[in-house]
Formats: sequence, C-alpha cells, structure tokens
Amino acid sequence: MSEVAQLADVSPSTVSLYLRRPDEVSTRRGERIQSAIDKLGYLPNTMAGGLASSRSNIIGVIVPTITFSFFSETLETLEKSLRAAGYQLLIGNTEFDASREEELIRSILSWNPSGLVLTGFSHSRKSVSLLTKSDISIVEMWDYGQEGLDMVVGFSHRTCGRLVAEHLIRNGYQNMAFLSTNFHRDIRANERYLGFRDAVVASGGSVELRELVGRSNTAEAGKLLRILINEHPETQALFCSNDMVALGAMLECQRQGWSIPERLAIVGFGNQDFTGSTLPPMTTVEPPRQEIGNHTARLLLTRLRGNDSTNTETRIDLGVRLIVRESS
Repeated sequence: MSEVAQLADVSPSTVSLYLRRPDEVSTRRGERIQSAIDKLGYLPNTMAGGLASSRSNIIGVIVPTITFSFFSETLETLEKSLRAAGYQLLIGNTEFDASREEELIRSILSWNPSGLVLTGFSHSRKSVSLLTKSDISIVEMWDYGQEGLDMVVGFSHRTCGRLVAEHLIRNGYQNMAFLSTNFHRDIRANERYLGFRDAVVASGGSVELRELVGRSNTAEAGKLLRILINEHPETQALFCSNDMVALGAMLECQRQGWSIPERLAIVGFGNQDFTGSTLPPMTTVEPPRQEIGNHTARLLLTRLRGNDSTNTETRIDLGVRLIVRESS
C-alpha cells in the first residue's frame, strides 16, 4: 500500500480510504491511485484490513434461491451500489432451508463482515441468537409487516395476495385456487396465499390449495392443474406462487383447449420478462426488485458511514404493483 501511495503521490491513508470507500476520494486522486494499483498489480489483503479495522469490507447476503430473476435483480443492484462504496458481497443460497441459513450465517460471520442482508423474517432460534450477539448492521429484505432484527426493506406478501384476490373478485370470480412451489418452505408464498385466501373467503368465495414439490417446473405445474380441475371443475381462477408456475398452467390450458380467461383466469407473481409475451399476456404482480436492492444498500451505507444520527428511517415498505393483462 505504501508503494501505491508513493507512486500515486498520496498518503497511505488516502489509498486505504480509496480501497474501502472510493466515493469519498476525489476523482483526480482516485484515478491516480487506481493507475498505480494497475501498474504495480497490487492486491489488498482483505483479512489483514479486517483485522486492522475490526471489520472486513465484506457484506454477506443470504437469499432463498438464485433461480428466480427477481432475486438476481436485487442482488445485481445491491452489488453495484456496495461495490462502488468499496464493499464486496458474499452470497449464500439457503434453498428455503432454515438450517442451511444458520450454517451460512455462521460462515459469513467468521469473515467479520461489515453487514449482513437476510431474506424475510423467518430464522431459526440459533440464527437469531447469533445475529443479536454479532453487533453488526442487518437488513431483512423482501418482506414487511414485522418488527425485524434491525432494518427492514420490502413489502407485505399478505397485502400482495389480497390485491390479487380483490382484482379477481371484481371480475366476478368466486371459486379459486392457489398453486405453489415449496409452499411449506417458502414463507413468503405462504403469506401471499393467506392474504389471498382470507380476502376470497371474506367475499363468500372458496380457495383450493395445491403444492408443487421441487423447482418451478412448468410440466409438473401443468400436471397439478389437470388434477385440480379434474377434482374441482368449478375452479374459475388461479393465483400462482410465481410466473413459472403460472406459465405451466397456461401451457396446460392450451393443451386441454381451455380458454384463458373464459374457462380459467390465471395470475402469476414476479413479472418476469416473458409474461407480456404469453398467449394471452399474463396478469402478474411486480415486486420492487431493484428498489429493494437500492434501498438496502442505502440503509447499510448510511449506517456504516455513521451518518444515521439524524436519519431514523429503518423500515421501508415499497409495496407492489399488480399488472393486469388479458389472462384475468
């Protein structure tokens, strides 16, 4: 680091600041430092830096899956914002397993991170104990409605389910179903179902629940829909836990000659790229993927820079948007 400082004609402390928080160094000095780093092939020792400052420049992020595009967009946005401030993401994938999350929390905490981002509020007792004793900045994202461990950025999944139910009820549907992947492990899908079911039942309608075990496989979703309609031919509308499940249902309707939405209305969740191109275009819920990443990064950076003394905002409800298309 001293060699980089000498070549860039700055102090070693300025080089250290640039490596940790480059946005706090002037553009001119930053360019000189980066040029010196490139010329010398300098690689900072992350662990040594962590020992010197008591915290590494790592921020852990734990998500339930990296398969769905809405989580990957949040991660991409989060990584871009934190990287610009000199932090690196350490990403863990729980696959909707609470014990796996506990393992990942232990592993990430061993790196002495500056912060930790979790998905949702559901954690094992041991995980909560580890986190409360860690004294690091924590953001729980992609959910809203509980107090949380520290900071919260997301939206209410029950409200999301109710929003879909109200839309279908307004269009005259009464007998409905909820088709889900990993229903008993995906807490957020469970919350959407509860909000959906409660609103439908309160209006005098009914909801059948069906679970697809494993990944969001369109063929398996189609088989499950075929069984559902065989058992409950009165079903008029279907809310799916994600767009891939909804796509499988739509493909099955086409195979069976069931018109959408005349025979069966279908609503997805996620607003993935293909939803506007299905036949008919799919009604879906758009979660604030990028906004969650931006606000999570902002809260973390504000806390880490010690600038939150006048900023009491620690809970952000971003809401969702229902995109109504021809499938409902």
